[in-house]
Amino acid sequence: MKSVGVVASGSRSFYAPILVYKEAEKDLVEEALAVVRDRVTKKEYLGIVRGLSKIDPLLPATQRSGIVDNPKLAEVSTSIPFENSYIKIIGELRGGRIEPPRDPPTPRSEVYLIESPADIELDLGRGLVVGSHKYSEIEIPLDPKYLPYHVGIVGATGTGKSRLVRALVDEVVSKTDWKVVVFDHSGVDYAPYYGQRSTIDASLIMPDPMTLGELISEVIRYDNVDHIVFSIYAYVANMAKPRESAKAPRFPTPEFRCDVNTVKKFDFTDIEKLQTEIDWGVMPFVSCVVAAGSVFGVREYTLARVELMLKVYAKKLISSLNKKKLTTADVVSRVFSERFLVVDLSTVELVVRRYIVRSTIEKLWEMVGERGEKPRTLVVIDEAHNYACYQQCRNSLEPIERTAREGRKWDIGLVLSSQRVIDFSTDVRNNINTYLFSRLQTPGDFDNLRGVLDLGGIGADTISSLGVREFFFAGLGNPLKFPILIKVREIGESSAARSGSTS
Repeated sequence: MKSVGVVASGSRSFYAPILVYKEAEKDLVEEALAVVRDRVTKKEYLGIVRGLSKIDPLLPATQRSGIVDNPKLAEVSTSIPFENSYIKIIGELRGGRIEPPRDPPTPRSEVYLIESPADIELDLGRGLVVGSHKYSEIEIPLDPKYLPYHVGIVGATGTGKSRLVRALVDEVVSKTDWKVVVFDHSGVDYAPYYGQRSTIDASLIMPDPMTLGELISEVIRYDNVDHIVFSIYAYVANMAKPRESAKAPRFPTPEFRCDVNTVKKFDFTDIEKLQTEIDWGVMPFVSCVVAAGSVFGVREYTLARVELMLKVYAKKLISSLNKKKLTTADVVSRVFSERFLVVDLSTVELVVRRYIVRSTIEKLWEMVGERGEKPRTLVVIDEAHNYACYQQCRNSLEPIERTAREGRKWDIGLVLSSQRVIDFSTDVRNNINTYLFSRLQTPGDFDNLRGVLDLGGIGADTISSLGVREFFFAGLGNPLKFPILIKVREIGESSAARSGSTS
C-alpha cells in the first residue's frame, strides 16, 4: 500500500488527524479507504479519509500577511502550503475482521491508502453485491438475512436508483431462495429490462369493488361512492347467479333488470374472481345504478344525471373490465411459481395501482394468518412515495406499514425506492434498517435522512457532489456498520429474466 501521511497529535479511538505527505497530495481523495499502522501498539485501523484541506502557514485566515500584497513572495513560497485531513476510524483490523476501536492510534503512526482489494485482507462475508467501494473497488456485500429488515433507496432523479434496484434484484434471484415482486410505477425502468415473459400488465388485473367504485365515481364526477360500490355488488350478484339453463345468453339481454335484493343472499367470497368471470356492459350496469338509487334515497334528477354521465363517460371504462381476467391472487401465485415477477403499473390509474400494491401485500399476510407460512418474499416498490405516504396513500399505506413493522418475523421484506424519504410515513421511515442514498432532491431531505439514520459524519455537501450510480451504503445490511461510498456495478442481461418462465 502507498504511504500517504502520518497521524498528528490529538487522535481518538474514532478519529485520527493526519498530515499528508507532499508527494501523496495528488492521490488522496475524500471517502477513500485507508489503513493506520500503529508501530507502538502493533494495531491496524481501517478508516475513511475525510476533511481534506490545504493550509498555508504564511496566509492564516484570521491575520493579514505581507505576502498578500507581494505577488513575488507568493511565487517563492509555493512549497510551503501543506495538506491535512483526518481518518474516520471504522474499527481495528484483526485477521481480516473488523472490531470496534478501543484505543486511539499513536501520533506519528503511518497512514496507507487502499487502492485495490489486493491491498488488504478484509473478510466482509458473502452476500448480495450491488457495487464496490468507489476508489478501492472492494466489494461491500449486503447480507441476505437483513432483507426482511427492509431497504430504502433514496436519490434525486437521474442518480441511478433503478439500476441499483435491478442489481439488487438480480443478486437476490441468483443467490438466494427469496421470491421477488417488483411494482414498476412508470413502466420504463423494469418492465422493458426484464421483458414480457417476466411482466404482468396491470390493466389485466381486476380491482376490487371499492376501488372500481372510486374510479367510476371520479370519471362521472359523482360524490356518492357508496352508491356506485353497492351497484357493483348488485351487478355481480345478478350476473353471477346460476343460469336457469345451459342456453342462457352469455351477455345480458336488453330486457335485463337489476334486482338489488340479490345482494342480501349472495355469497361474495372471492369477489374479484367473480368480477373476472362475468360480462360487463354499460346499460346493464346503469340498470343496477338506477335500481340502487332507491336504496340510497338518491333524488330523481341526480339519478338522471348519473345515468347520463355513465352512458357518456363511463362506457369505455366499464367495457374495459371485460379484458381484466387476472386478480392479485393470480399475481401472488405467479410470483410463487416463477420466483420473480414485474407488475407494470403504468397502464392503470393511481387509485388502481395502490389497490394492486395493497392487495398483493395483503395476500402475503393471508398466508401468514391462515397457514402460518413464511412467504419469504421481497416486495420492491418503485416511486414508493406514491404508496407509503401519509394521507393520499390510505389505500396502500396500511399493509406497507404492517410489513415495515412485522415483516422481519415472517420473511416479508420491502425495498422502497423514492426521490424523497420525507414523503414516507413515520412508521415506514423508522423501520427501514438499510439505506442506500445518493444526491438528494432538496436540502430538507438531508435533515430527514439524518433523523432516521446515523450518517457517520457525512455532510450535505458531500452528498450533493455524488455522480450517477454513486450511493452511500449505510445501516444494518452494511457489513462495515458504517456509511461507505459505493459505485453501483454495471448491469447486463438480467439473471431474473433468464430464470423467468416462458409462459
